[in-house]
Amino acid sequence: MLALAVCCGMATARTHLGLAVLAIGSIVAVVGGCASSAPTPEPAAAPKAQAVAPRPTTPEDEVSADRLMATIRKLPTKRSPWGDQAHEEGLRETEAMLLRELEALGLTVTKDPVDFIGRRGGQKRESAERQPYHNLIVEFKGRGPAASEVLILGAHFDAVPNSPGADDNGTGTAALLEAARVLKDRPLQRTIRLAFFNLEEVGLVGSRAYAQRIRPELEAGTIRVVGMVSMDMLGYYTDAPGSQKSPIPPSRFFQPPSVGDFIAAGGVMAHRTFSGAFERAMKEADPRVKTVFVDFLPIAPPDLLRSDHAPFMALGLPAIILSDTADFRSPHYHKPTDTIDTIDVERYTITTRAIIGGWWRLAGGDPEQPLIELSPKSPGESAPASNNFRP
Repeated sequence: MLALAVCCGMATARTHLGLAVLAIGSIVAVVGGCASSAPTPEPAAAPKAQAVAPRPTTPEDEVSADRLMATIRKLPTKRSPWGDQAHEEGLRETEAMLLRELEALGLTVTKDPVDFIGRRGGQKRESAERQPYHNLIVEFKGRGPAASEVLILGAHFDAVPNSPGADDNGTGTAALLEAARVLKDRPLQRTIRLAFFNLEEVGLVGSRAYAQRIRPELEAGTIRVVGMVSMDMLGYYTDAPGSQKSPIPPSRFFQPPSVGDFIAAGGVMAHRTFSGAFERAMKEADPRVKTVFVDFLPIAPPDLLRSDHAPFMALGLPAIILSDTADFRSPHYHKPTDTIDTIDVERYTITTRAIIGGWWRLAGGDPEQPLIELSPKSPGESAPASNNFRP
């Protein structure tokens, strides 16, 4: 019995041990099963790189050589009040075409009337006399304390009889229309006025009329014109030695360039703060532009008064002409050969980019930059020279 009991006890012990082992195995299996069915935690995501805001486009980035040349091609090749009927009709069609183009951009255009001035040889048409020509004015209003400061960018769109006027002044007209396209939706601190002048070739008639029109605003202090530029012939360039002449003789202070590979500006010393700032702004907009600024004389010689800046300069306003220098360089000036194939498209586009981008900078269009000073800090103060052609 004892042996049996011992055997039975041993058997029972083994049985309990087996059951314990089985139970432990079951627990391990359950725990293991639970562990294997739990989702594997994913590795921590790497921190996202900070998004870099794209550099905002500047106006010069949007200038199109194709659009510039397309505008010149669309201009009537006869557009003068002093030619035959085709010239007169062409001038009126030019005015209408520009008005359509500007209004298609969603712009409000002021038609500034200019009295008809008659025809050569005593020929007059009463219907034409009763219908004035017009300057076309577009304004982009500035915002903030500098909004009453006005920058006027102008170009004439008429031509002389029997000259297609591709360079004189299709290039200036196309550049001004391009400025309207790329500046129209941009916030500015200073106000920009774009002035498409008529009747320049018959005595600066359109710009004289407009300058007198804004005179009451100037006298009342409603506006302050801090700069005016007339773009008059921007497209003819040459690298030929001896291709450039100068209306100013050489001296120990000034050595005129002899190669016509630059864009020139004419002004006076009293307005050098403005002209110097504009030149620097042009080169910031497109460093490829080559400039010669003749703004170191106390008064402008007659050859530097042959464009629409002159009536503004006569009012004491800072005004300059920007030009490829007309007959001091181009053999096509006021001739039937002033055609679109004579325009240097690449350099003309560079010049246009520099002008528009520079004008935007002067107007305070770049919010990251302080407003550029355009007026002398004291009477008689002038800006420092900025290139080799300015003494």
